[in-house]
Amino acid sequence: MKKHPVKNRQAGFTIIEMLIVVTILAMLAGVLVPVLQEGQQTARDSRRMQDLRTVQSALADFFRAEGEYPDTSDEWQNDNDDGYGAAGYIPGLVPDYLPALPRDPDNQYPTATAHYMYRSDGTDYKFVLNGTPEDADSFAEGFPFYDPERADSWMVCTPGAYNW
Repeated sequence: MKKHPVKNRQAGFTIIEMLIVVTILAMLAGVLVPVLQEGQQTARDSRRMQDLRTVQSALADFFRAEGEYPDTSDEWQNDNDDGYGAAGYIPGLVPDYLPALPRDPDNQYPTATAHYMYRSDGTDYKFVLNGTPEDADSFAEGFPFYDPERADSWMVCTPGAYNW
């Protein structure tokens, strides 16, 4: 009796196997993309909190040295307007108290409605991250940077400027 030779199956993947792998990869990407985006938002908000602390510390140093805060004649100045020259939107802090004034870590800012802004009468000041923070849970009273005047902003200030 004659034996029939067994045909060798070619090595490789079938179309079904490939479709299964692609489907699994698509499901993993669908799960990971939102998690990674949330991580980026958290990192940007952490940077914004650090910006608040850094400016607050620089303003305290300025006050100790000068006896008053950088005065803006009780007008709001913001990082959306480049017309302030080298001094920036907080006059007198750069370069002696800060190497540079902070800018939002998200490249879509500043805009006309979302930006960093500062106001002072020399005695009191308020520094606000207007409309840029992304953590909606942080806009509640009790949050350390809660701004009672703006629903979507964080701030640091002296007690006299709390309600500006």
